[in-house]
Amino acid sequence: MYDIIGDIHGHADELEFLLKKLGYEKKNGFYSHPERKVVFVGDFIDRGPKIRESLRIVKNMVENETALATMGNHEYNALCYHTTGTNGNPLRENEGNNLKQHQATLDQFVGYPEEWREYLDWFMDLPLFHELDGIRVVHACWDQENIEVLTENLSFTREFLIELHSEEHYKKSSLYNAIDESLKGREDKMPEGTFFHDRHDKKRNEMRIKWYRDPKKSRYEDYYMEDIPELNGKNVDLKYVKKLSHYTENQTPVFCGHYWFRGDPRVEAKNIACVDYSVAKGGKLVAYRWDGEKELSNEKFVW
Repeated sequence: MYDIIGDIHGHADELEFLLKKLGYEKKNGFYSHPERKVVFVGDFIDRGPKIRESLRIVKNMVENETALATMGNHEYNALCYHTTGTNGNPLRENEGNNLKQHQATLDQFVGYPEEWREYLDWFMDLPLFHELDGIRVVHACWDQENIEVLTENLSFTREFLIELHSEEHYKKSSLYNAIDESLKGREDKMPEGTFFHDRHDKKRNEMRIKWYRDPKKSRYEDYYMEDIPELNGKNVDLKYVKKLSHYTENQTPVFCGHYWFRGDPRVEAKNIACVDYSVAKGGKLVAYRWDGEKELSNEKFVW
């Protein structure tokens, strides 16, 4: 059975505490459990105080087959940040909020360039999703149309990343969009005249949505990831919805991270659980202990 662990963001002490609480023991340099396996949802790097240590724990477990790892948007961003395009510029700008987001990782690998290069090489082959016996795991959004585009094993080499950022693909091809939504979630345009400021105080008129809610039957407070008071009580205006499809409750349970939830962990639907509860912002490092159930339960969270 599986223990699905949320975004770590360099919090190795909390990770070790959680693994021990779940019954994993460290032997021969890696954590293991006699009957269970961890599935990490991604975002191992950035923000936290012990990024190198976190990566060492995760990678050692994966290499010794006591865990599976999933690519997060921070691992993908790091690959783009450190990949130079054909024009001589990095694929992800090395300044502003991009630099601020990645600074802790850069600082903690000063003096360890070869080690960092090894981790970047490892990131290249991290899978974007796992379809296991009874559960599905993705960093941000499980969309079956996207998954079908991503069924071939992808390797995020320099050549592939440059292709993704080419005129043919960047923000337009089905492949680019499938990768983007799987790692960062689905966004819809907000109703005309409506906007919000994100955590970087940037004004935005697109909102992450709960891809497991039916927009045809939802109000905004149940459909948007952020609260927009002026929209509360209003039905979702379908003309602003990118896709009318959603992940239905009769499908295989899905676990994700990414969304910086707060408070006590709870399931989002009977077959949807997010395990990101903002450890990098004073929240919790969370796991869901899955034992084969088709209907997920709040009682199965551990932190």
